[in-house]
Amino acid sequence: MVQKNLTVAIPERDGKFPVVIFYQGTGGGNRRAEKWASWFKTLGVASAIVDNAGIRNRTTNPARSMYTEDAAIAWDLLKTHPRIDTSRFALMGFSRGGQQALEAGPHFTGERAAPTFVFALYPGGWGPDRCRSTYGRPTQVHIFFGDLDDVGRDEGYSHACSGLARGRDPVEFHELKGATHGYDDVFSYTFTYGRARIARVEPNPDAVERTKSIIAKAIRARWDLWHEGQGAHRVVACGASPSS
Repeated sequence: MVQKNLTVAIPERDGKFPVVIFYQGTGGGNRRAEKWASWFKTLGVASAIVDNAGIRNRTTNPARSMYTEDAAIAWDLLKTHPRIDTSRFALMGFSRGGQQALEAGPHFTGERAAPTFVFALYPGGWGPDRCRSTYGRPTQVHIFFGDLDDVGRDEGYSHACSGLARGRDPVEFHELKGATHGYDDVFSYTFTYGRARIARVEPNPDAVERTKSIIAKAIRARWDLWHEGQGAHRVVACGASPSS
């Protein structure tokens, strides 16, 4: 089922590329991942966009659901892709997907490589005042929270994740001034969480640029990348011929 719900975005250049594997948040959908994939393409990085909800014949990823294994199964499929270098990969997730990315470490042992990076944007889902990472070196973990994140503040995730970064290497916590939950989205809206609390989502281009700057600096230091100007990326089904 993962293969049927996996889309791979490949840079328009010859060669094999590192890849970012994405996790959806509670609401499902991949508009954030698709937007990030377009940017990663300009750095010479491929993207593997997984429909975690679709794999399970649903449209959302409800509270307490766990789907950490999806990225590992995607990694297995990508290993035979002629344009992907699975020795260089990152996991990236949004909200509940950030939790999945942080918790997926046990799947990447044995014959599977460990991710070079984990990028967790405003992660949550553990329960109040908890944040957990399942990685040690060599994986670098970057956690991003806005200081106006209602969920992060009220559930204690932001405070817990910043504490995790203070006490554990190699975890880095990045607070983004003026940013809400879902600051990288394209729409303004509200949603309910917890005990019928209301959270705001406001797109924040400045926070997105700050996040991009941190990510780009990290991956350029670890991966041999080429860089191109903005351009369209092509999307092929996993396992399809690069020329199709």
